[in-house]
Amino acid sequence: MTIDNLPAVRHDSLPERQEYAKALSVSNLLPPEYRGNPGNVLYAVEFGRSIGIEPITAITEVHIIKGKPSSSAGLVSALVRAAGHRMRTWVERDANGRLTAAISTVHRKDDPDFEFRSEWTMARAQDAGLIKQNENYTKYPEGMLIARSQTEVARMACKEALCGLGYTPEELGAEVNADGSIVVTSARTVPNAQTIRGAVTPPEPQPEPPPTAERMISEPQQKKMGALMREAGITDRDTALAFVADVIGREVASRNELTLAEAGRVIDYLENPPATGEEPQQAPEVDDGIADADVVDPAELYGSED
Repeated sequence: MTIDNLPAVRHDSLPERQEYAKALSVSNLLPPEYRGNPGNVLYAVEFGRSIGIEPITAITEVHIIKGKPSSSAGLVSALVRAAGHRMRTWVERDANGRLTAAISTVHRKDDPDFEFRSEWTMARAQDAGLIKQNENYTKYPEGMLIARSQTEVARMACKEALCGLGYTPEELGAEVNADGSIVVTSARTVPNAQTIRGAVTPPEPQPEPPPTAERMISEPQQKKMGALMREAGITDRDTALAFVADVIGREVASRNELTLAEAGRVIDYLENPPATGEEPQQAPEVDDGIADADVVDPAELYGSED
């Protein structure tokens, strides 16, 4: 990572950034926690804006570990150089070519004569318990010691330039590979998020499921309704349909348009008519396992519906 990556402050409006996040979230090249999750992508965009880096850089280089933002050592050194300070890093080896130390120095632009220096050796890592905690110190000693020296000297020399990103994921307890990418993190996570996480945008509304088809009037209900209407003296088809409309609150053209619940209301009203002048009351649904009643051909009331 070089200073050419920085800064990258955008001036897009929030709706434009939201559209950008939606468009970017469909890419299958993103880390898994961002794919199909525009909220997380927007969080990365906003975080990048806050420290002056591109959204893609924020997505790939910044991680939240145990509630603290962390970044790769490459991003830390880029932020140092972007602030105008001079950082140098090198390794030292013994006569046999074996690594002995990784050293990083920083000279501030406002105090160029003073040198901030950090030196990390395998012995120091051993004393700090790092080798026991992370086997990558034995697999990739040079990369791990370089990263430690860069972030340490950056915190000493110019913490204000790091925007709160002075630690690598490895320093905060995550397991990383040779290039500093997270392999396993012991940090508390939330669903679909392992890096810049905690996006709090509400989930997009889900479409309502299609309505379940209502059960229609059953044959036993039709027979019982016909018998009860005959007992009530309702023998004319038009009168019967008008009566049904008054009870259920809507007009129907035939008995087959009644739902199971509506038929139950009509039957209940016929069995328990209210006192004169009272409005029909809604009755609870009845099961279609209706007791036997006098069998009356409903066609006598509603006419044939072939």
